[in-house]
Amino acid sequence: MKNKRESAPMGGPGIPAIGAHDNTHSFETFLRGQFRGLLQFLRARTANEQDAEDAAQESMAKLMRYRESEPPSAWKQLLYRIAVNVAHDQYRVALSHHNKDHVALEGLDIATGEHTPEQRALYDQQVARLSKAILELPPKCQRVYLLKRVHDMSHADIASRCGISVKMVEKHLATALAQLRRKVGDSSTETF
Repeated sequence: MKNKRESAPMGGPGIPAIGAHDNTHSFETFLRGQFRGLLQFLRARTANEQDAEDAAQESMAKLMRYRESEPPSAWKQLLYRIAVNVAHDQYRVALSHHNKDHVALEGLDIATGEHTPEQRALYDQQVARLSKAILELPPKCQRVYLLKRVHDMSHADIASRCGISVKMVEKHLATALAQLRRKVGDSSTETF
């Protein structure tokens, strides 16, 4: 019978044990051999191809924690159990973050939000003129206009809140728009 010292891999602190390289190599070989099957398994459990690939990568990364503590015969079963949990986690995250509403932007032309300094200055001037014109409206017109444009209230809600009729709300809005167009100009009508 061999003693424990003879059967144990040799090595000390900071020195890899004999067989440690073999274990790492066999683990890497195992992962390469499992990737396609795992990806196919996850395609049926995730929302799209990218999620399946992400889940496969994450599952393999999590399995690395067990390569030393679990025998190679347990790796496959453990990998698939981890993969099921990762897919479930992705699903829960997607539900809570509405990822299913995601629209891929690759290949789409998207206008940048950046404006030239001239455009920005023109816009700032227009906003300043409009703000000043709103402040110069009669108080009732101003209140009705702001409730409609800023708070997006319906005519009926504005009438109820201000204690006036719906017809009077429409009249105040028409007056406000006419005065704003007169003071700011027709070029800004979409702003009103």
